Amino acid sequence: MTILDRIKAKSKKLTVADQKLIAAMLENRAEAAFLSGSQLSQRASVHEATATRLAQKLGYKGFPDLRAELQREVLLDQDAANRMRRSVAKVEHGDYLTDLIAAEITALETLARSVPQADVDHAADMVFGARRVFIFGQGHAQSVAGFLQRRLDRFGMTTIALTGRGRDIAERLVAMEANDIVVALAFRKQPQSYAPLVRHAARVGARTILISDLAGPLMEPAADLMLAAPRGRSGSEFQTPTIPFAIVNGIVLTIAGRHEREVIGRLEKLSELFNDFD
Repeated sequence: MTILDRIKAKSKKLTVADQKLIAAMLENRAEAAFLSGSQLSQRASVHEATATRLAQKLGYKGFPDLRAELQREVLLDQDAANRMRRSVAKVEHGDYLTDLIAAEITALETLARSVPQADVDHAADMVFGARRVFIFGQGHAQSVAGFLQRRLDRFGMTTIALTGRGRDIAERLVAMEANDIVVALAFRKQPQSYAPLVRHAARVGARTILISDLAGPLMEPAADLMLAAPRGRSGSEFQTPTIPFAIVNGIVLTIAGRHEREVIGRLEKLSELFNDFD
């Protein structure tokens, strides 16, 4: 049964508070899939225990199980053709740019609520403190991974791109050690190479960061740190690349801000090298 099926089946037993919580959850399922029970209850202006009670009424052990089901349902509606069809159909008078701008603003506002600065600080310190940064990205994630690698290279950090087939990735992991870090970028569904990569990092003691979207909480094994936010106004609409780029930019700027002396010194050296090579 879907969540909506369960709601309909239990409709006579739902209180006013339950209905408020359901309305808040279904208003933006993609964002609600990232909220805790207390956060969703606060948004619905009901007691924080309402989320647990509602989940149990619907047949779940608790709110985490309800949220996991919500995440799965949103991901099932991620078919690219259907997403684009719905996105285009809703635009009036062909004003696609205006609608896109509105969608980007909404997605960025959701990002601000989904990823706290404290997590970005943690990610920045983990990356800056690593001996080498292994950057994993396949498909659409490659463009964001390449951008991150270029930025970290300019900071004088040692980066290794994990792209291509599984065997190609494995060859680059042979020398990974405990003071290295993996930054994985994966969207919509778990890449085939993600699990063996994270397992290997754990075996050698390397840290892992996952930058993702709605699929992030469902990826296994879990990374040491996850920065994830919806990439659209809902799970069924156009999925913007702006969100992962913003997360990556946030990490880069935070590295520069928290480790200014080292970073600025390396950038000054880079400027001198540019003069020599131009």
